[in-house]
Amino acid sequence: MKNSKHKKPFLLYTIIILLALVILALGGLTLYSFQDLASLRSKVTDLQNTVQEISDTSAELISQAKELGSLNDQLESSNDSETDSSVDSSQDVQEEGTISPSHSSESSTDESLNSLLSQIKPLLPQNNGTWSVYVCNLMKNTEGVIDDQPMQAASLIKLFIMGTVYENYESLSETYGADTLNSYLNSMITVSDNDAANKLVNILGDGDDEAGMRAVNAFCASHGYSSTSMGRLLLQSNEYGDNYTSVSDCGHFLKEIYQSNAGTAESTLVHTDAMYSLLKMQQRRNKIPANLPDGVKVANKTGELDDVENDAGIIYNTAKNIDLVVCFMSQDLTDSSEAQAVIAQDSRLIYGYYNE
Repeated sequence: MKNSKHKKPFLLYTIIILLALVILALGGLTLYSFQDLASLRSKVTDLQNTVQEISDTSAELISQAKELGSLNDQLESSNDSETDSSVDSSQDVQEEGTISPSHSSESSTDESLNSLLSQIKPLLPQNNGTWSVYVCNLMKNTEGVIDDQPMQAASLIKLFIMGTVYENYESLSETYGADTLNSYLNSMITVSDNDAANKLVNILGDGDDEAGMRAVNAFCASHGYSSTSMGRLLLQSNEYGDNYTSVSDCGHFLKEIYQSNAGTAESTLVHTDAMYSLLKMQQRRNKIPANLPDGVKVANKTGELDDVENDAGIIYNTAKNIDLVVCFMSQDLTDSSEAQAVIAQDSRLIYGYYNE
């Protein structure tokens, strides 16, 4: 019995000790859990702070992006304004052999045309002959010239022979027949037949070549073509006289033909529809028409001598309906091939200035 009494307290103590250990272990575990929870709460707080910082930064970036976009728009607007100003004053740095396009409005003025001519003049050969250029914007009826002066007409004189024949067409038809006149006119203009031109001069003089040339000169004087005169037949020596005209005389002649057919101005010329039709059938296309875009049309008359390259034409059916009269005259040339290429190139630039 005594043995049994001593064992019970020992067992009880043992259980108490074990329970105490368990309680201590649970307490330690709880403390550790509390520490982890505190650490977790700290991390959550840090994460929340980071998210807030990111949100604030995003808002700031968005605001800066908006400001940058606004500044960019202002910069582009400023650049556009500066570009327009540069173009209008022809101060752009240009590729050699090009000209700045026209930016003139519906109220295009002579200043626009003067800008064009000032850009064309340096493109003319400096060591290959003497040059004159005429340009007319038919939409605005503005015109300008470079070095206008009487020059060797070559076959450009045929424009004025044609004008003289049509001014006397009815009376000449009664004597020589309309078919004969029409045949000579067609050959003289479309293929630049010199014999046909001389035949018409002879007809104008009723068999007298000198009288025929006087008739051509009287026609020119009466219509104000003051730089144009006929001093010899085609193919004859110029020892005692030559044929002269100017880019402005040729330009005014073609402008009147165009405006009469368009109904935009009264004409002192007659049968302008017939003259326009003949010019549209021109076969010599190696100068003004040579480099123009497909679909653009030219009614023109060329003129050539050994040291002369001329071309005068109406450029129509244009992209922006800004039709043009363009005339080039050159003489005392040392390189005719270069002159032909210059006329073709500059005609293309003039067309593009207004229509591209």
